[in-house]
Amino acid sequence: MSINSTYEIENREKYALICFSGFVDASTVVQARPVLQQQVPATARNFIVDLSGADFLDSHGVGLFVSLLKRAHANRGHIIFAGASGQPLSVLQMVGFNGELVQYFESMAAAENFIGNAK
Repeated sequence: MSINSTYEIENREKYALICFSGFVDASTVVQARPVLQQQVPATARNFIVDLSGADFLDSHGVGLFVSLLKRAHANRGHIIFAGASGQPLSVLQMVGFNGELVQYFESMAAAENFIGNAK
């Protein structure tokens, strides 16, 4: 994992919460991917990715998010990015994460509200 990079994964009632801080890069993803596969049920529909503490996002992080998007799509759910700004937000927008399954919110509260009202 990159210096000062951390992640946390928590299963909540209606979604899996994944929080990143620091760099979301190859070394972080190598650590996080197997934990996600073990801790988050294959039937999970909704994912909130809190990037409020993330400073940098590279293609490895994008690849991880693509795998989450595929899971959400397969289970008719959503992937939501909360708190992304700066370089991570620019990367997400540049790669074209958009559409019905991907949402962006400035805060966790707004993201949780969306999930609470989702069908």
